[in-house]
Amino acid sequence: MKTKNFILYTAAIISCACIFGQSYIEQFDFSTETAEPAPSVYVPYSDIEIEHESIMAAKAQGHVSEKDAVMTSSSFVNWTKNTFASDVAFNIEKAGIPLPSGKSTSVKEIEMKLPILVKNPLLSLYVDDTKTLGDLVLDETVTLESLTRIIDNSKKTPAVFTKDGLLLTKHTIDMNDISSSLVKHHTPYKKMQPIDQVASREYTGIVLDARGSLPVHGEFIESEVYPCLFPKVWTEDMELFYERNMVQPEIAKKSGIVKYSSSDFIEDYDGRAGKDPLWITVKKVYGINRCDPVISKEDYLKIASVEKNVELLKKGKVVILLDKEQLEHKVSVPKKDKNYYIAYHQIKKYFFERKIPDVDLNEVLTGIQITMQNLRFIADSYELLPQEKPRIAQIAESLKKATSSGEYTILIEGHTADVNKPNGQMTLSIQRAQEIIKELVSNGIDKNLFTYRGFGGTKPVADNSTPQGRALNRRVEIIIMPKGSYILRE
Repeated sequence: MKTKNFILYTAAIISCACIFGQSYIEQFDFSTETAEPAPSVYVPYSDIEIEHESIMAAKAQGHVSEKDAVMTSSSFVNWTKNTFASDVAFNIEKAGIPLPSGKSTSVKEIEMKLPILVKNPLLSLYVDDTKTLGDLVLDETVTLESLTRIIDNSKKTPAVFTKDGLLLTKHTIDMNDISSSLVKHHTPYKKMQPIDQVASREYTGIVLDARGSLPVHGEFIESEVYPCLFPKVWTEDMELFYERNMVQPEIAKKSGIVKYSSSDFIEDYDGRAGKDPLWITVKKVYGINRCDPVISKEDYLKIASVEKNVELLKKGKVVILLDKEQLEHKVSVPKKDKNYYIAYHQIKKYFFERKIPDVDLNEVLTGIQITMQNLRFIADSYELLPQEKPRIAQIAESLKKATSSGEYTILIEGHTADVNKPNGQMTLSIQRAQEIIKELVSNGIDKNLFTYRGFGGTKPVADNSTPQGRALNRRVEIIIMPKGSYILRE
């Protein structure tokens, strides 16, 4: 019964969110070209409708107001122990449940409502260098049924009643239960031995020290390395050195493909790397999510030149050292409260009324996403054509209104068409993102609100083989990101 209730409740939440999201995702394309199929006609909501829709959407995201909340949850991830824990408090008095007769009802209420409180923090976890667990739910790699089994089999402490009318419990998920469901291979593959060889010897394991801030491969910034379920390891020549399908599946399912730690003491992870590991200092970090260590070719060859060392990869004898604050921390999620969704509706209405061309508006996991398509720059340059500036000025007006409360930051993401020049495309996408920031700042937006990232041609939304597709891929995405919240409320 518990499993059935969870599926029904979670399905209802997702259904509500999807319906709400569909009402948001509109393309405001006022060009004269005819598109097939024709977009649905958007009719702006009244103020009363906006208020109602925003309250319902915030509730579906676990962001009701503090005065209306009867249940709260805060989550904590520990990548060293591979656990995701949530502390849940249920205000029985506020919920109007009498005691002691209502004890069983209260426990069942927590079990029913827990998914809405835990899901967003859990779905924010990085699976690999490009995707979160939420991305896998969206593309149906992870199903509701599999999440239900993981939640049902996870540990829950007995509920404890406090004198002030709270029912407290802790819910802990073993993240290996998640990663094991994503290991699909049956036989590990082995890289061919490189032609180049170096003098080396046998080791008992591999320790990759990726602590501190490192250069991001292919970009002009530095970043910490972030943990994920399935990191890849690359050489500086961007040759893939280690990934999940190289590990024996039974080992990958039982204990993951790497062990994370922040300790200098080998004794803390000698069960994984042995007493005499090869210690490698990571040179760079790679990936959209900044999860993949990059090592020197010489260090790679120290492993690849000795057959016994290559076997270490097959056995998952790999430890990655990261700073403790990256491995053990509270999990923050975007605070998508009523005011957030009201701001969304206001931006949508603003775009519609001003008929701003080639703009997509979407509500995504990280915030409100404005996509500027078919941006026109001077050929092979980051300099905007003068004709683009009025469109950006109009978007700037909407951003100023949305961020006036001080509760938001703005992320600018640059993208290019893929013309088989990856390094140049990455540089150009970064420069174009910076150029958009410069233009928005010139229209009165505080420069301190902005961060930026460039993706080159790595995230196409259309076919690069056609002029129309390349035009769609030459885009800038503006994401209005609400500040994070560590506490979710139902």
